[in-house]
Amino acid sequence: MAASHPSDLAPGSHDPALALALAYAPRDARPVFQDLFALDRRLADAVRQASEPIIAQLKLAWWRDRFAQSPAEWPKGEPLLARLAAWDADISRLGGLVDGWEQIAAAEELTRDVAIAFAGRRARSWAVAASALHVAEADAVEAAGMRWALADLAQHCASEAESALVRAVAADLGHASAESLSLPRNLRPFAILGVLGGRALARERPMLSKGGDFLAAVRTGMLGR
Repeated sequence: MAASHPSDLAPGSHDPALALALAYAPRDARPVFQDLFALDRRLADAVRQASEPIIAQLKLAWWRDRFAQSPAEWPKGEPLLARLAAWDADISRLGGLVDGWEQIAAAEELTRDVAIAFAGRRARSWAVAASALHVAEADAVEAAGMRWALADLAQHCASEAESALVRAVAADLGHASAESLSLPRNLRPFAILGVLGGRALARERPMLSKGGDFLAAVRTGMLGR
């Protein structure tokens, strides 16, 4: 797959958008966001670090098998699994995030369909996290997730042609928008990332690459819009 991803998408990593978003997470909700982003990073690492697609697929299969099991059957000694098991949600749905990363690993080239499917599966993992926080606004959460996922993919593509393809997909789907999305306060990190993603797609540049992006994120973090 031509698109590449950063080695870290976890809290405290070098992704400034995630770090900024997490700064506005309510204390009692923060662990769910941390777990979600850590899982996404682990799957990204499985793809990025593999020398062959089959190796990435084998690593991803381990995670898929876990989400097909009851948490009671999960192996001991994996801290991330232990944290995910504590979610008050149907965490089997996180298997869709694994499927999204496998599509990236297996694809010979980045196509419109691959970009849409990958971003959609990442966005739906956000809805699982929202349900763990007892928020049922899946449509708004997934819309924010799509903006961020498409923007994140666009800025990590291997070529400008692929980045342009992703931005075109976002525009066609209506996600290249700097308008804020209304989300409850305990989902403020998702609102921030949705705003940053939409601005990046609309302006055809990476997230947080201009001072106005930071101000928009802070405003969203404080006011929710």
